[in-house]
Amino acid sequence: MSENFNKSDISTIIAKGTLGVIPIVGPIIAEIVGATIPNQRIDRIESLLKKLELKLNGFDKDKIENKIKEPESIDLIEDSFIQASRALSEERKEYIAALLKNSLTNDDLNHIEYKRLFSLLGEMNDIEILILISHRFTLYRDDPEAQLFWEKHREILEEPLLFSGASQEEVDKYTLYQTHRTHLVSLGLFKPRFKKPKNGELPEFDDKTGMIKASGYDSTSLGRLLLRMIDQQGKEDF
Repeated sequence: MSENFNKSDISTIIAKGTLGVIPIVGPIIAEIVGATIPNQRIDRIESLLKKLELKLNGFDKDKIENKIKEPESIDLIEDSFIQASRALSEERKEYIAALLKNSLTNDDLNHIEYKRLFSLLGEMNDIEILILISHRFTLYRDDPEAQLFWEKHREILEEPLLFSGASQEEVDKYTLYQTHRTHLVSLGLFKPRFKKPKNGELPEFDDKTGMIKASGYDSTSLGRLLLRMIDQQGKEDF
């Protein structure tokens, strides 16, 4: 669905009987697009606003009310509503609420810069956000917060291994995991780390890509900025 797909569009589809001529899935889909999707979107936006309210607790109420009325803030609120309406996890709604809260209370960045951060957040899936966050704990694996994070998301964050004789399922999981990091690099949030070859030796190349093989990945300044603005900064950022 497009961002401008609304209840009027849904009503038009149902009124035309488009879904009624599809006997198996038609009635079910009609119910989903007629009630479930709009209601879910409203519920998600309500959830976002409740989270935002909690995050704004303690800030100057008059200042926040004046800030919210500004055209730039209204534009960012609209972006947050669109993203929240599609958010499937409570964690993502927390990130959206945190970014919106910072845009209303933190003047270090301007409207265009916050707009860019909202765009970046919207382009990332939940796994990519977790991978980015996980790098803030790299130097603090013994920290209780880090241990809790890794334990909670271990199944998602553990990189699948690819070995000789791997099954198609294992190859698929490995391939998909690599796309997450590649996408983070393309967004400018990650940068590959390369091992410096010894004198007289050529760098190691990846057999699968033909490119110089990365020994690891680091978050960029932009990646760390995004983490700060969604309130997921690490100790090194304080």
